[in-house]
Amino acid sequence: MPFVVYAAEQGYDYVGDKYWPPFEAATPGWEYQHRDWLRSQFVKFADQYGGARPEGAFAGNFPIIAWPITHAVLPTYLQRHLAKLLYEFRTGLSTRLLSDPDELGNRLAARSRGYTERFRIFCQNTELLGQVAVALLAGEDEDSPYLIRSTLDRVVNGLSREQQARRWLASARQSASHVRSSGFKSSSGSRLANMGTKLPNAADPRLLLRYLDGAWNAYAALPDLTVLSGRLPHVFDELEHCRASVSGVPKKLARGRLVHGGQEVQFQSWPDTAKPFIEIEGGSESVNRLVADQCVMTHGAWWLFRRRGAGLAIEIRGRVLRPGHRYVLVCSTDVSAPTVGWSRSAPMNVSGVTAYALDVPKFLTDEDVTLLDELGLAAESSVAIRPVGVVASSWDGEGAAEWLAGESAIIGIRSELLPAQCLVSMAGDSFFVDWPASATELVLALEGLDVGTHELNVALFGASHQELSSGSLMVTIRDPQIRPETATLGEGIRLLASPARPTLGELWDEEATATVVIDGQIGSEADLQMCLRDGQGAKLAVVHRAVRLPVDEHGWGGIVRAIRAEQKFRTVYEEAESCVLSVARGGVGFASLTCERDFLPLRWRFKKGRDGSYLATLTDRTGGDHTKVEFLSVESPGVGVSYASDAAIRIPARGGLLRATSDEAEVVVVAPTNPNAMLLSSLSRSSVQWAVKSPAEIVRLATGHSLWVRAKVPQDAFAARQRELATDAFSRSIVCMVCGNHWANLERKVETADDPANYFDEMCDLMGTSEAHKSLGRAIARNLWGWLSPGALAVGFSEVAASALTENGVRNQPTAGRFLLTLAGRPGYILDDWNEGDRAYLLERVVASPVLLRAARFAVLGTRILNDQESALRGF
Repeated sequence: MPFVVYAAEQGYDYVGDKYWPPFEAATPGWEYQHRDWLRSQFVKFADQYGGARPEGAFAGNFPIIAWPITHAVLPTYLQRHLAKLLYEFRTGLSTRLLSDPDELGNRLAARSRGYTERFRIFCQNTELLGQVAVALLAGEDEDSPYLIRSTLDRVVNGLSREQQARRWLASARQSASHVRSSGFKSSSGSRLANMGTKLPNAADPRLLLRYLDGAWNAYAALPDLTVLSGRLPHVFDELEHCRASVSGVPKKLARGRLVHGGQEVQFQSWPDTAKPFIEIEGGSESVNRLVADQCVMTHGAWWLFRRRGAGLAIEIRGRVLRPGHRYVLVCSTDVSAPTVGWSRSAPMNVSGVTAYALDVPKFLTDEDVTLLDELGLAAESSVAIRPVGVVASSWDGEGAAEWLAGESAIIGIRSELLPAQCLVSMAGDSFFVDWPASATELVLALEGLDVGTHELNVALFGASHQELSSGSLMVTIRDPQIRPETATLGEGIRLLASPARPTLGELWDEEATATVVIDGQIGSEADLQMCLRDGQGAKLAVVHRAVRLPVDEHGWGGIVRAIRAEQKFRTVYEEAESCVLSVARGGVGFASLTCERDFLPLRWRFKKGRDGSYLATLTDRTGGDHTKVEFLSVESPGVGVSYASDAAIRIPARGGLLRATSDEAEVVVVAPTNPNAMLLSSLSRSSVQWAVKSPAEIVRLATGHSLWVRAKVPQDAFAARQRELATDAFSRSIVCMVCGNHWANLERKVETADDPANYFDEMCDLMGTSEAHKSLGRAIARNLWGWLSPGALAVGFSEVAASALTENGVRNQPTAGRFLLTLAGRPGYILDDWNEGDRAYLLERVVASPVLLRAARFAVLGTRILNDQESALRGF
């Protein structure tokens, strides 16, 4: 018990780098092997006293230190993030959430995606997150059933040391206090109004028209679809990492664009309302079905847009026209033109639809109203409903307004008449409000609305209880989403990454896959700053670049190459744990992106010396005592040399392979090379020893080949070549072991020949002793020029070798030809691409009939020799 308390106290000061060094330094007599014992004490505490059990990815990757850190409740380095998260979510609080920590934890975890990876990992333990959040949001003098007073006071005091964090927590507490005192309750029945047609959804796109080059052009403002992932975290993962297509838009959206609201796409053709408006490329069926159901454009043959100033028209979802205003009516090409006298044809730069300009007169005749009704449109003249007071998040000028959950949705009902009463109805609930005497407007506050879309209906009655007029307003309450720092609306500069939140490696590694786009005033210059920080947030290096806006994916690639070439970048990059990328232009705008290195249990670091050599060290965050480290040289790629997990390993000039394993965690990398030292030394041949010829020995050698193939390779052409030599050594060993000494001698000659094609005839002769075998070799030689692509080789070889396969007992194996080619050239892949039963059967036939492997090796070597180097690397 004392050690549980002591270790948890050490966990409170954990800063996300290393737990054990400060623990061991502060604990006299502590030895490495005591770590597993400490975990057993926490397990015992959980079993006997109901102590917390770690959950989530952190507990899986760090099975020991997860226990003390979980019992520390909230380590100091995470406190600021939680204060900010509670502040960002304060408008979404309700009495139901404050009394249900599990649900609050789920809701908060769904909004942690914009934060650091380490905080997101903490948030995966949603039960603990919810309990800590409820305790922090309690009143200052209130006790919490989830945290004892001393623990709560300590966390609050820790937050109070920083001014900004203190303000965030105070504001979040104030909002929670207001919710509790006002008895905020969600009206469960108001999420959807009782209508026969679908109400607009908070995730529906907003349509608009712009008049450019003499015609109307159609656009859609895409919503932030992260609102759909509140309860389903995997939805966000697909939105962030998959491309998407929008109906009517030929160009696909880059990865991550659907998690940044406010982006526009232009229609080339009008979307087909019978098909999904957005489809996730490569997305799961469930996510695509959710997006199709929740992100829907207005249905119908007509779409109404109200003109707002010169060259802009906004869709009116309620299809309500107001006398004296101008509109654009868009309809399918197979629909007849409107017959009202005040419409005229308008140019439309979108295929599949036509447009009409409507100049609605101030007074409508009964005939006009009838014709509009036939088109599914309505006219309003004597009542207007609009948002007032706090500025609404969105307002289309007619019949739809939006607010964030927790904001005061205040509406004004204006009438040209003088009613006596107003009947307000929503989701089956109705109530009368007396109209203020001699007033033209009635102001109401709508409170307690659930997230979603609601229809507010209003009817005005005179003194004699006769109905004077009526109207409606679509009210959308949006879930409070944390706006990504890279996508602040209203700024003059916007920075978007694909995927939406890349890691440090995805953005800056030599094999970086992430891209960044920077939008801004065309032709203007901005200052780009890249700051690398260590695990404690201290600056390691700052690189500045002047960029001309906008910056597209191609331009970003040039910026990455230039920054990577900076000496100060190369010197500290391996030590960096995070990066802040910012772009600014004085008086115009500012945008930034923070990315962190993957929080991996094991990671190799390389430090380059002045002589060009490298020193490798392992960062081990597993906390266990089972980590094993080995180094495999290029000369002997099948022999591993063991090292202590904390050893500094000096890398030979040719590099090699480093492997570290601990329980289920593993990291395998090809080390960088020292090209200058390589040029000054004689390089020995890569070779792999084999034992007795057998299927089991082939599998062992194929496993070694697979290890080198799946190792991460730096963007170092020399290192890639050394990896190729090592993998070829495994392939050659399997072939030499199975095919015999004569073929092994031939392999050595081909390896060092100036023109390996001179050995094709000898390969034919060594195919076998029978005429059938030699005929097989000649057939392969004749077809080599036609087999230069992998597909042609797979099909052609299978046809040529079909009779040999049958003669040697291979039956009912349609992929036997491809198996032989894979074994001859890339043996590691037989472990993944064939099941154990088929693989064992085919290997037995290969060992019994070496001619099969000789034929495949001839086809593989022959096509490699005749092919160019790049094509050869893509083949077998």
